[in-house]
Amino acid sequence: MFSRQRTTRRRGARLASTTVTLLLVLLLAVAAPAAFAGKPKGEYAPFTGCPLKTAGVSQCVYAQFTGGKLTFGTMVVPIEHAITLQGGLIVSGTEETFVNAGEGETLTKTEEKVPGGFSGVGTESSPLALTLELVGAVALSRGNLAEAKGTALKLPVRAHLKNIYFGEECFVGSSTSPITLNLTTGVTSPPAPNKPITGTAGTHEVKEAGNLVLYKGDSLVENAFSVPGAKGCGAGVYKEIITPLLNMKFGWPASGGHNTAIFSGTSEFANAEAVRKSE
Repeated sequence: MFSRQRTTRRRGARLASTTVTLLLVLLLAVAAPAAFAGKPKGEYAPFTGCPLKTAGVSQCVYAQFTGGKLTFGTMVVPIEHAITLQGGLIVSGTEETFVNAGEGETLTKTEEKVPGGFSGVGTESSPLALTLELVGAVALSRGNLAEAKGTALKLPVRAHLKNIYFGEECFVGSSTSPITLNLTTGVTSPPAPNKPITGTAGTHEVKEAGNLVLYKGDSLVENAFSVPGAKGCGAGVYKEIITPLLNMKFGWPASGGHNTAIFSGTSEFANAEAVRKSE
């Protein structure tokens, strides 16, 4: 009898051991994709959003704008928090087609504080923030960026305005009527009363045996674009008054010659295969 009990216990122990082993194998199988899902490393670490899985992408793009300003009519907004653009390029001869980020936002929705806030409702000024949101296809030319001619970066955007009185649907611009920024590192040619302003490609630096190109301290500028009127602003009892109040206060719609965009920072371009190998 004791022999049969010992045999039964040994079989139970072996079964338990086998079960634990199988569970460990299953857990490792599930965890393996996450464990080996690499991220770009070293000099290529910023390119996490590069759409490496998109056929034909040969260049990765990462630009971070940490300075500059936006002038929409009489509203002037300094860029104090970094706005990041990331994605990739399909290159065919002299043509470059921008591909949106494979991971994360193509253009980060970064809130910028509007100096002076918003006044017109209540007795005191209340905080006002502006966020640029992408509403169309980006276009980018490395050649124009480097040579300071033509449009280096085209951004079709809308401005999302946020304030305690505005609600969640207060926008200047839309997908059908965007604020189209044709940014250049060269010299602009705006209508009056604006005057030409000049951008710069900054300092050109080549690293990683030519696989990584940086433009440090670049400044992309545009002051010929128009800005449509605000729409959808105002919540509750303020629904009928906020939109016309904003348009009157800031002079919207604002035709070309009354608006300016300056984006300053660093633009980086990397060979897609080099980024992939760094993972």
